[in-house]
Amino acid sequence: MRSRRFVAAVGGGTRVVVTPKNLRGYRGLSLDGYGALLEGGPDTMPRVLRGLFADRGKPVDRVAEDLWRKALHSQYAADPFVAFREVHRRVFHDMFARFGIQGDVEDCIDQAFDEYRLAKAYPEVRSVLRELEAEVAMAIVSNMDTMVLLDALHRNGLAFTFIVTSEEEQRYKPSTSIFQRAIRYLGLPAANILHIGDSYLEDVVGPTSVGMGSVLMRRSGVSGDAAPKSTPIVSDLHEAREFVRRSWE
Repeated sequence: MRSRRFVAAVGGGTRVVVTPKNLRGYRGLSLDGYGALLEGGPDTMPRVLRGLFADRGKPVDRVAEDLWRKALHSQYAADPFVAFREVHRRVFHDMFARFGIQGDVEDCIDQAFDEYRLAKAYPEVRSVLRELEAEVAMAIVSNMDTMVLLDALHRNGLAFTFIVTSEEEQRYKPSTSIFQRAIRYLGLPAANILHIGDSYLEDVVGPTSVGMGSVLMRRSGVSGDAAPKSTPIVSDLHEAREFVRRSWE
């Protein structure tokens, strides 16, 4: 029987696994960076913009937060591809115009990117990933600037052999091509790869459209886009790990 060899690493460790062609369950895992592993991220209004709202005596309510997120995602859908920094430039200009706020856009972008770089991993992430690296091949699939994401991962002591970003692919999730690249990197059939992320459109619709499995991450106290009741949901990586293991039964 022919087999495939693949290598994955997290937290500085490496693992080599030889897997048979007739795999059972999820033997590969792709993870969204922010929301699944790291707190905050671009879907959360940056602190610098919150400060500008406060300076103008304008409360940051749910409407403003939703407008930030919707403006961001509308730029993800732009054709041709718009670089991550340009996405932020357009969204800051849009928010300034909508709410009558003034500020140095380039400085705001720099501060937002610094915030993303300094994002902390959720408490269970490092320990669970160390367990999973002995069992499955792993990759990151993220709508983030590559160097910003790498900085955030390294600050938290996390390292992955396979990292797929929108900057690299020149497409944003839920584009099929970004997930197809993850499939090629992991060297596994799409049906044997599970993707985990916190956006229904980006992290469920996207991967399932190319034949991957998916599970939605809904962390306590963090809101997200609506999802059908049939969507598998986990609240942290502990539950995600058990979801993966159950697929082998």
